[in-house]
Amino acid sequence: MLEVIHHARRPGAGPTVLFVPGLGMTSHCFAHMAAALGPEYDIVTVDLRGHGASPEPPLGWTLEDAATDLAQVVEQLDLHDVTLVGWSLGATVTYNYLDRYGTDRVSRLVSVEMSPHLLREEGWEHAAFGGLDAAGALQATQQQWTDPDAYLTALVENCFASGSDPEPGTLRPLLEESLKTSRLALLALWSGVLTQDWRERIGVLTLPTLLLHGAKSRIFPTEVGKWLLGALPDARLEMFPESGHAPFLEEPDRFVRVLRDFMDGTAGE
Repeated sequence: MLEVIHHARRPGAGPTVLFVPGLGMTSHCFAHMAAALGPEYDIVTVDLRGHGASPEPPLGWTLEDAATDLAQVVEQLDLHDVTLVGWSLGATVTYNYLDRYGTDRVSRLVSVEMSPHLLREEGWEHAAFGGLDAAGALQATQQQWTDPDAYLTALVENCFASGSDPEPGTLRPLLEESLKTSRLALLALWSGVLTQDWRERIGVLTLPTLLLHGAKSRIFPTEVGKWLLGALPDARLEMFPESGHAPFLEEPDRFVRVLRDFMDGTAGE
């Protein structure tokens, strides 16, 4: 069995919230969320393999294996009644976790800024960047290998609302963390998410789900949140009018309020 991925826990008196970051991102993104939620919540953060303080993935490691890594953390910490919060690709990791391991230990899902299918095709308008096609995906894959710094820099900058100018104090530490990401991890996760299509499968996720999307997202500029709302059996959608791809950074106070209200309102379900 592989070494368990890096994780951190700030114990609290109430339900557990487990944050899963996206491609090229780390648990650092959620540091302020842990503080803002306060001592009444049990906070756990993780780094995916090849990200942050987690070890490099082995050859052959996949997006599905990232879900297994998450399950190992849940089991090692003996977590129950978990609210899984997945951001971007981290949301797809949570979909895979639930598909493979079920809801015995997880009570709620929070999917932040993700589409069930990233590639454009006829009849599907919710691709990444509004129109990512196979050629664009191949170009991104090549850049991840040949110039990952440029790829990751653009990815971080695109996380913020269209037309906005993020504070250097917010942007710089995110970029510093992101630039440490391994090429192998980038390629493994990116190739994995490109080949996964959750449009037909996502309806099996029956647990209470909160969909959080930015109205000014550059990564997902379409109304994919509304599509997901219609596809999931027990979902609610909250839009963040001043946010792009990272509403927990751009509108943190409202993000915390919405997350608290969701967990409190679904307690005991």
